[in-house]
Amino acid sequence: MPKENRQRGRLQNKKRKRDEYEKGKIDITRQNSADPLPIPITDAGDGEAETEIQVQGEAGDDFISFGQPTTPARSAVDERPFYGLLDEQEQAYYTDVNAKIEANDFGSPEDKALFLDAVYRESQGKELKIASSQSCSRYLEKWIRISSAEQVRRLLVRFVSHFLQLVQHRFASHCCEALFLKAAQFVAADEAELEQPSGTLSLEQLFLAVVEELQPNLGYLLTERFASHVVRVLLLVLSGEPLNDVSTLSVLASRKKEKIDAYSNGEENIPVASRKVPPSFHEALSRLISRSVSTLDTTYIRALATHPTGNPTLQLLLRLEVVSGGKSKAKHADSVLHRLLPDESLEEDGEGAKFVQGLMYDPTGSRLLETIIQNAPGKMFKRLYGNLLRQRMGAMAKNDIASYVAIRVLERLSKEDLQSARDEILSEMSTLVCRNRIGIIKVLVERCEIRHVDVGPVVAALQAAYGDNSGALLLRMLKLVPTSEIPEQPDSQQKQPGEETVEKTADIHGSLLAQTLLQSPTAFALIQQGLQSLSSDVLLRLAKDPSASRVLQQSLTSPCSNLQSKRKLTPKFYGHMADLAMDISGSHLADVLWRATHGSHFMKERLAEELRAAESQLRESRYGRTVWRNWNMDVYLRRPGEWQAMAKVGVAEPGNGREDGTSKKSRLELARERFVEKNGKRQRLGGRTDAVPAKA
Repeated sequence: MPKENRQRGRLQNKKRKRDEYEKGKIDITRQNSADPLPIPITDAGDGEAETEIQVQGEAGDDFISFGQPTTPARSAVDERPFYGLLDEQEQAYYTDVNAKIEANDFGSPEDKALFLDAVYRESQGKELKIASSQSCSRYLEKWIRISSAEQVRRLLVRFVSHFLQLVQHRFASHCCEALFLKAAQFVAADEAELEQPSGTLSLEQLFLAVVEELQPNLGYLLTERFASHVVRVLLLVLSGEPLNDVSTLSVLASRKKEKIDAYSNGEENIPVASRKVPPSFHEALSRLISRSVSTLDTTYIRALATHPTGNPTLQLLLRLEVVSGGKSKAKHADSVLHRLLPDESLEEDGEGAKFVQGLMYDPTGSRLLETIIQNAPGKMFKRLYGNLLRQRMGAMAKNDIASYVAIRVLERLSKEDLQSARDEILSEMSTLVCRNRIGIIKVLVERCEIRHVDVGPVVAALQAAYGDNSGALLLRMLKLVPTSEIPEQPDSQQKQPGEETVEKTADIHGSLLAQTLLQSPTAFALIQQGLQSLSSDVLLRLAKDPSASRVLQQSLTSPCSNLQSKRKLTPKFYGHMADLAMDISGSHLADVLWRATHGSHFMKERLAEELRAAESQLRESRYGRTVWRNWNMDVYLRRPGEWQAMAKVGVAEPGNGREDGTSKKSRLELARERFVEKNGKRQRLGGRTDAVPAKA
């Protein structure tokens, strides 16, 4: 009898097991007596086969499973309506439309607006299909970002009563997010100025309708995979907070979200500053926040703190609650913060203290703890710091997760507490440098300068950790020279810093720390002496490095730098000016040298002569042309006397032509000013006022 034709391999075995399971040959619910007993659940609607769910481990009565929703939520998902599919002809049409808009070959903006309006007319009745399509939903998301107020309003009208299903859809949820963000721009403006047909709902009314539709299911949507980011955007729109602030973007969406780039024509303009929203939005926001936590107990909310989807939403709820109601709102029994930490004493052995300690070292929960530290009332923060965080500052600073919590703590400490925290952190300085925890050292220096705390101990600790040799210290800080390559020897026996090989890219965290030290009067000499001790070749390599170049720029423009320190560093770049000007990073340093040589005219003239000698090369380089223009080299060649005057008084500056930030005036503008001044004198003296201005 012939054998069955069976293929070997891991993938084929998995496929065979899956086929056998679907045919009913394998019962995976209970394979041996050691497996947990299944729990049968029968669908109330029909008496068909039962569904078996296994509960692994020792789950108590307060067990919360976020992986699978409860039975009502699951049935709601199963009953999600199907809006249909686009046929091949329709998909080809929308692909062509997207290609035409991306090409942007319209005669005028009016033609483009008419074309987009025609696309919306063609899509009437198909909006839900397009939003649910895997490919065309991306096109719709782009079109929304360049749509007018009326087009956004009509699309909102079409989506109303379907938002509960759309926000849970894998593709349509992104269209809803883009629609809310675009509509927020028009709600922020005065809707009275927008053309709106009579008898239609306004954008404000449509947003309130969306709130009413989603509010009953908000507790489930907080942890829904696709709906959670839409809910966060809706909360932010209602609050009036900036939509693209740096602190907000990390809460709106995860880093894994696919980025759908809008058409690069400058039409999308999301406001950065706080927006003006109707008073009804603040009322709706308060209802949503209270609704989201009113039915949840402390155990459930604390479970959200470490949930990857619920944590960002909980952060936003906590922050918006403080912004809308003030820090006094956090003291109410129904507030989010009070639900998280009902124990106001925060004693060492209390439940609240144990919860906070668990969040410190959790990758997800630590972000919520940062938000709590930033927004907690003053009295609560003092108890939190005094009882739990004070004695742990050194240990937190060494940890790769808890160090960010320690940074937030430093930002709120008073002068006396900052001194004790500084001493606690400095005792672990060698470990911080070894583990590259440079960010907390940078923040410590900044806060000490703001609170007028002595930075001297920080400088001494850095010298002990990196070494006493100033040049080697800087290269170690930038991670350009490993520690093993610079042995601890007396200065007379050490290898010269200029002889070190610098081939790697500078560490951005070390660069930021060096820039911060250059802004401190106490620590300025530490970095400045290191730069002066390096050779010209090493400095040239630093100038061409994207991160290290900023250290050189800061050393020449810092308020702590003086004419003497600039004169010691500037000659290091003699003979390299043209090379710097043609480099993407070095060109910024070449621009800074114009300002750094103010008061040292002979140095500025020598550098300008180097640029003149390489004129043909600079004009062929993109960055060289910019440096040529910023140094006013055309004036240097054609009118040397005028350039000499500009260089001595410091009139011109890269980018604007003047050191005070104003643009350099042309000869015609100066002649007009002289005429106006002369005319005003004649009026005061009763003379003629119809004089003809002199030629410029």
